[in-house]
Amino acid sequence: MTNAAVASNVAPVANDNAQKQRTYPRMVTPKAIKEGSNKNGTPFVSFIGEYTRRGASKPSTMLHTASGKSLAAIKDQLKEGQPIRVFGVFETMPATEERTEGQVFRIIGLSTPREAAPEAADQAEMKEAA
Repeated sequence: MTNAAVASNVAPVANDNAQKQRTYPRMVTPKAIKEGSNKNGTPFVSFIGEYTRRGASKPSTMLHTASGKSLAAIKDQLKEGQPIRVFGVFETMPATEERTEGQVFRIIGLSTPREAAPEAADQAEMKEAA
C-alpha cells in the first residue's frame, strides 16, 4: 500500500465547518429585520435582503441571517433600507411545519474593498521598501 492509498482512507470529518465553502460578496439592502436568540442563546438577526445579481437589471430578494461574531461585525451598519456590503455563504434551510425548504444567505462578515484591506496595504508597503 502506498502513502497515497493510506491518505485516501482517512475518515471524513464529522463537522461541516471543516469543509471549505466558497464565500460570495454582496451589496444587500435589509428589509423586515427580525432579531432573536437561537436555542443555544446566541443572538441572531434575519431579514429579507434585496440585492442585484451580476448581469441582472432588476433586484432579487433572499433571506439573510447573521449570528454571533458575524452579527457583532455588522450590527452598527445594519439598518432597514440602508445598503450594506457583506460576504457569506449559501446554505439550505431545512423545512419545518411552518415553512418549506429553501436557500438562505448566511452572512460571515463585512466585505471591505481590496484597496482598504489592511493586509493588502502591508504587502504594498513591503514591495515599495524592497
